[in-house]
Amino acid sequence: MFSIQPVFAQNKGRAAKYYSFGAHLIGSYFWGDLYSNVKTVRSGVGLQYLHKTTEHASITVDLNYIRLVADDAEANVKKPKYSPEYIRNLHMRNDVIEFAIHGRYELLPCMDYFTKRKKMNAFGTIGLGVLYTNPQAKDSSGTWRNLRHIQTENRSYGAFTAYIPVSVGVQFKLTGHLDLELELGYRFSFTDYLDDAKGKYVETTALPNGDARYLSNRSAEEYDAFTGKSRNMEYITHDLGYPVLTTSDGYSYVASTAPGQQRGTRFGLDGYFVGMVRIVYIIPRKG
Repeated sequence: MFSIQPVFAQNKGRAAKYYSFGAHLIGSYFWGDLYSNVKTVRSGVGLQYLHKTTEHASITVDLNYIRLVADDAEANVKKPKYSPEYIRNLHMRNDVIEFAIHGRYELLPCMDYFTKRKKMNAFGTIGLGVLYTNPQAKDSSGTWRNLRHIQTENRSYGAFTAYIPVSVGVQFKLTGHLDLELELGYRFSFTDYLDDAKGKYVETTALPNGDARYLSNRSAEEYDAFTGKSRNMEYITHDLGYPVLTTSDGYSYVASTAPGQQRGTRFGLDGYFVGMVRIVYIIPRKG
């Protein structure tokens, strides 16, 4: 006699095999030399391809577009910990593009067939990727300027850098073919120039062009170019006791940001936190 068995019976006792495609929304929080807080959180979008390899493990390929923002004017000038950042008065936005391959481990196994996956599961990922970076700042006219070519610290750096993404997340089964995933992670970049700030202030005469001289030190500006808000220069010059000085070639700066002083204020390379909400569509595979 012959009988027709369900497809999952052929895979009983074996790891479920499937592919999936996901689309996600991203929230980003920059962690570098320039100041960040909840007001500098920004968004992004991305796509993911997943290949299930064992009952616990998968390989994913991700392509993401994420905006990063930081603004020293959001720091509290009256708190000693943050006053140097407020005085510095730099800001940036950076529309990064990520491409990465991740290894993913799921806490609970998925056996037999993809529809038998758990209603809720936890996972962790680690990967290696390439990041396109292009930090920008607004000039006094409101025009966004690409900082990488301007060399505000008289140093050059590339448009691409490697990065290591790590994350943890929770997966919810919605239907046989659909999952919802929530994921939190951090990107360890291999550069300290995601925000165009790393080293020390440079003598204006040593900088390569007028744009570099203008954009390298904005501590004496009465407005935050990013938001247009006025700055508390009275507190800087009188309460903190830092006068505004002017160079022989006409560029002004607050005394605490003189050439040779530290421009980048955080030890280590730049990075950023991400939070993702993802919808996943699962496709079974044979074999």
